[in-house]
Amino acid sequence: MSSEKGHRGNPHGTGGRSSAPKVKDIFVEGPIDPAFIATSIAKHATRTDIGAHEIFLGQVRADNVVGADGHPPAITVAAIEYTAYRDMALERMTAIREEAFAQWPSMTCLHVHHSLGTIQAGELCFMVFASAPHRAAAREAVAWVVDRIKAELPIFGRELLTDSSHIWKSNA
Repeated sequence: MSSEKGHRGNPHGTGGRSSAPKVKDIFVEGPIDPAFIATSIAKHATRTDIGAHEIFLGQVRADNVVGADGHPPAITVAAIEYTAYRDMALERMTAIREEAFAQWPSMTCLHVHHSLGTIQAGELCFMVFASAPHRAAAREAVAWVVDRIKAELPIFGRELLTDSSHIWKSNA
């Protein structure tokens, strides 16, 4: 999970790419380690062209599962098992990433990581991290990228429940 994988163009973010965009692997086996996030932030301290960072972190919630009568039983989500159509997801993510850089040309970095495998309640499973000279571009880009990923990438979550059953997660 190199922090370099999300940087656009040259080290100063001016783009100038003439070849096809490189497909970047966003998938991580297991949960996203908070120490990785801290390291990612620290690595950007050398970038004096950046004035703002925005980070979205998705975490598995221990939601109550609502019973047929509408009352919550004592069953909660213990974990989510994530799978994906990897090649299709990476192709779509590449297009989303290019659209984001076109929409926010001042953005210097965009890093996306999504977990695969079983992620326990309380663990991190999704990260979008954008950097730009000013906060508006970073903030807007992160919100836009998160929404596009949730709506368009073929990533599936099977919620594993405390009673050993499961239900399929749907993005609201």
